[in-house]
Amino acid sequence: MKKHTVDQNCGEIESSYFYRERLAHIFRDSFQFIFSPFFLADRGWVFVADRHGYVVACEKAGQPEFDVKPFYPLHPEKMYIQNNVEEDSRTVCVPVLQDVWFPGYIGVVLPACIEERCAFSFLQGMTAVFRLIQEQYISKTISSCIKAVSQNMGLNSAMQTIVRRFAESLYQVECIAVVFDEEQDGMVPHWSSSEQNWLCRETMKMRNLRKIYEQIVSQFSVERNVLRREDIDIQGLLELEELSEADWLISPFDYNDKIIGFLVVLRDKNFPFTDEEQKFIFRFTKALGPSVHNSALYMRVQRDEQKRSMMFEITKKLHSSINVNDVLHAVIENTKKLYPEMQVDLWLSHDSFSTKLPVKPFSFSTGESKSNVSARAFMEARTIIVKSWGKRSVTLAAPLRGKQGVYGVLELYSDKPISLPAREIEYITMLADTAGNAFENAQLYQQSCHLIKELLLIDEMTRQLNKNIKLNDLLTFITRKLTETFRTEHCCIFSWSEEEKAYVACASTGQENVPLVLRIPEAGKLHDLFVKKESILIADTKEIDSLLPSFSCRSLMAVPLMGKGQVEGAIFLIDSQPNRYTFDDFKRLEMLARHVKVAVTNASLHAEVERMVITDNLTGLYNRKYLYDCIRHSQQRDICGSLILIDVDYFKNINDTYGHQIGDEILIQVAEVLVASIRTSDVAARWGGEEMAVYLPAVQEDIAHQVAERLRMNTMSSTRPAVTISCGVATWLKENGIPSVERLFQQADEALYRAKHSGRNQVCLAGKV
Repeated sequence: MKKHTVDQNCGEIESSYFYRERLAHIFRDSFQFIFSPFFLADRGWVFVADRHGYVVACEKAGQPEFDVKPFYPLHPEKMYIQNNVEEDSRTVCVPVLQDVWFPGYIGVVLPACIEERCAFSFLQGMTAVFRLIQEQYISKTISSCIKAVSQNMGLNSAMQTIVRRFAESLYQVECIAVVFDEEQDGMVPHWSSSEQNWLCRETMKMRNLRKIYEQIVSQFSVERNVLRREDIDIQGLLELEELSEADWLISPFDYNDKIIGFLVVLRDKNFPFTDEEQKFIFRFTKALGPSVHNSALYMRVQRDEQKRSMMFEITKKLHSSINVNDVLHAVIENTKKLYPEMQVDLWLSHDSFSTKLPVKPFSFSTGESKSNVSARAFMEARTIIVKSWGKRSVTLAAPLRGKQGVYGVLELYSDKPISLPAREIEYITMLADTAGNAFENAQLYQQSCHLIKELLLIDEMTRQLNKNIKLNDLLTFITRKLTETFRTEHCCIFSWSEEEKAYVACASTGQENVPLVLRIPEAGKLHDLFVKKESILIADTKEIDSLLPSFSCRSLMAVPLMGKGQVEGAIFLIDSQPNRYTFDDFKRLEMLARHVKVAVTNASLHAEVERMVITDNLTGLYNRKYLYDCIRHSQQRDICGSLILIDVDYFKNINDTYGHQIGDEILIQVAEVLVASIRTSDVAARWGGEEMAVYLPAVQEDIAHQVAERLRMNTMSSTRPAVTISCGVATWLKENGIPSVERLFQQADEALYRAKHSGRNQVCLAGKV
């Protein structure tokens, strides 16, 4: 037995080669069940023709002397019988057109001796088998698709398999699948069997997808399970001009009598869909409905699992960090990963902390806070979601809640229609709560670190005072430590100056060479600080005049230093970044200011006691001990030095003539002349009674003689009543050997003795008569 296939060019007819090939395949599968040894004769033909009568396949038995014609004029409602007397053959053909996927005709060509009724009975049996094989073919096509979908439950893979398998089952069609995600309240992006995708995803995203879905669903009924061109204006609904050039069908994917998506099938309008194709499309989508539902459910499970995994990772990351900036950075970045289709903003109260992250401050002005979703979420400590049709389609604000309060708000928004179901809102709320707890823990850790730094700073100030530190060194130390403690750029300490009648910077970082003077204004922040004794905290000075022109100032804290009920000074912390200081920083600085004031006062008292120990109470000059110490230090450092010993001439007569009070005033005047007539590196001291001394480090004898003459002349011209002085000068040279301090004073005293006994009001040098 051998096969023979008849292929013929059918032109533009509906029975294309695509369907004829499948009809031939069904025929061959059917033929193996009913042919030899059950054939009617020992020779003959069995053939199958399409609905137009063109033979697409045939099989022969034995060696027939007659052949199968390529075409028979068949009738769709009648059995075809043709007797060929010349070939002694008879052709019998019956239609198989109803309820089959590939309609056509089954026929036989037999010897003329075979009766028509026998041939008809044979063909009826073969028709039943032909129908069963077609049903088997359809079931196999659908079941193989279901099996392929079941092997990979991912929605993308499943839907791509469906559209590809379906497109292979029909002639020249494009298949597009759309699934409605009820949880997301929108259509999942479509899948297409064609690379030339006419359905624009961006267009679909811009539309109100729920409205489109509901309008399409409303067109289906018990009588209408597939939508055709004449059933709905899908072109106007989707606003796509491409649909005008195609014939299309829409068949639903349903599960439990609920439509969960659509299969859109398109073909050139010159090849309209047949009723059999329409039935197959509906059967295909109905059978695949549960699979689509399972894939969509699996997608949601995967999405939930992904979110749970990311939530777990986010939670680990948040709780593993003790840095506030790291925590908030993790919140922003991971929220963007979870919801890439939405914009993310972080709102923080100014009291929470300082950061360089892009955060937004709250506005609690009347009216604005009512319309601001994030401000409401912050004040009400609950998640709020608002939908609108303006610039934002949806806005969700979730508060960052901790055990001690609300620290900020995580805001998500989109200008596209996005649905946030209850589970998504729960996810975001959990994320915000996790972030709030982690932020609170990090902030508590930072607060404990700040407290430790404060205690260390106070302890360090105490230890520095115990080291007899100078006031200027203490102030420099305090400004440096405050800068480190508050992580700020600049720190300035101002004190009241009676001479300037203003507050002058006695210590400053970054502006050491620039004199800083703050006058008391009649109004404003500085007036509140220095007059009303109110501390200042400014988050951003951009909107007001700069209080300190010498600095790039955006954030500012200032605390007064009080003494005896008056503002004796102030501490300023300055930074070029806005929102640099928190309210906790502000309260911390106020507390530290009290310790700074105590430290400065103690250092000032210590300096005053030291000054009193080394100075003469009447003249304000250094005392003899200090002078001795300075000379010894100079002898260790310098190569030479000179000592001028001074005595006021006839001082006893002044006391007797004018009284001791005038005598004291004369001593004070002479002391002032000495200080004004020497260098700052020189040391003027009261030796005792009316005797004074001046030590000139690194000065040789000739220069010392000139200085002594200058002192003598200035004293005579500057005192009232006018007095004169006698001077004795002694000089030491390292190359001649360093004398003791006592020996140096003895030499100067001898020179002074000669000056007094030589007529007074003159200068004598030691060793010269």
